[in-house]
Amino acid sequence: MMRKYLLATDGSDCSKRAAYFLLDLVRDTSEFEITIIQVVNIKKEIYNYSMMTNIPEIEKFVKEQAEQIIDETAVIFENEGIQVNKLVLEGDPGHEIAEYAKQTNVNQIIMGSRGLGNIKGLVLGSVSQKLIHLATNPVTLVK
Repeated sequence: MMRKYLLATDGSDCSKRAAYFLLDLVRDTSEFEITIIQVVNIKKEIYNYSMMTNIPEIEKFVKEQAEQIIDETAVIFENEGIQVNKLVLEGDPGHEIAEYAKQTNVNQIIMGSRGLGNIKGLVLGSVSQKLIHLATNPVTLVK
């Protein structure tokens, strides 16, 4: 039976550990599909840039960064001969990941417990916390 995994990433160390966790999980199996996802919140990102900056340029830059992070994560699997699907979505990360997982019937969502935007010392990141509450699919958080 084909198992579908959704790996949410933001390029953080926790996300990389989650990728290696998933690699170990699928290493000795053949019936699986992996989708690496990153959700960018463009509205939130716009506040990180000067008001003088062109909004379409910000959107393009943020999406290119997301694609680069996904490509860097994908290399972990591609080096082992495993092909992955890559997906960048826009919106609230916790909500969009949960919704995508539900719509595509993934067996398991895997992500780091803390991302880049979290203050050191927080037990759980805001995206992972939200995802746990919203997801109808099993969620594995990797420290």
